[in-house]
Amino acid sequence: MTTPHIDAPSNGLAQAAWLARNLDRQDVVVLDSTTNLVPDEHGVDQAVADYDAFLRAHIPGAQFVDLQATLSDPDGDYLFTVPEIEHFEQALRKLGIDQDSVVIIYSTGNPWWATRIWWLFHHFGLDNAFVLDGGLRHWLDQDLPIASGPAQARPTGHIRVHASRDLAIDGRTLLSRLDEPALTIVNALPEDKFSGKSRVHGGRPGHIPGSINVPAAGLVDKESGLFLEPRRTEALLDAARLLDKDREVVAYCGGGISATLVIFALHRAGRERVKLYDASLSEWAHDEAFPMVDLTNGTRSD
Repeated sequence: MTTPHIDAPSNGLAQAAWLARNLDRQDVVVLDSTTNLVPDEHGVDQAVADYDAFLRAHIPGAQFVDLQATLSDPDGDYLFTVPEIEHFEQALRKLGIDQDSVVIIYSTGNPWWATRIWWLFHHFGLDNAFVLDGGLRHWLDQDLPIASGPAQARPTGHIRVHASRDLAIDGRTLLSRLDEPALTIVNALPEDKFSGKSRVHGGRPGHIPGSINVPAAGLVDKESGLFLEPRRTEALLDAARLLDKDREVVAYCGGGISATLVIFALHRAGRERVKLYDASLSEWAHDEAFPMVDLTNGTRSD
């Protein structure tokens, strides 16, 4: 497990002021993770890495990361499938990441693209990755330096990824555990998707039986794009009983992205070993063997 640099952010979160002071440090690696979901003709969202936005404006020295093409399993059945450990290690090296690097991750829009990459680091036993609070939006609001054009390549890194913390769960395993009283299943999607009013990725509407709804977007201030201050976040999580140490938590969403923001908030609140259903509703809502609850008509499909 990697120990964060002595002069680094802590507990997963970096502030814009800290990064602005440390941009010139060789051990600071900044990653732009901007991705958009664009629905195809069948209503199924396709991941589009927004490299054009990066070319227009990015934090000086940042490297662009195509999350699907670079940090996901190229042979996975679903978007953003967790890669093999060797694939992840090689991808980090190509980004110029060393064992003692301080990695700062941001997104131009929704922060869960950044928390997804933070979660990958965390899953693979690395604690040297931090999410930039407020992302590029807050950076611009603070009138901090901006660059444009292609990134300047960094020298190949030498990071080693030794082991996984095993923080992902698959659909069949989750199905077998639905009736466990000490298991809390968290749906991180907006309420309209949780209830079944809106479909997710063209699948069956609704949610996994027994789920509670904690929308990831509700953990971020709408006006500033910053994460809610810790007391407000912990109050929301505590109200959902997610801070109970005697309960295991599994989080999911449409495709294993926004759920990582809930996991990130739980990590910052002191909850460890929270698992992610990686394929999420991209798998569950399309497989008739998995039950769904649709609150709009009070039905459960088994």
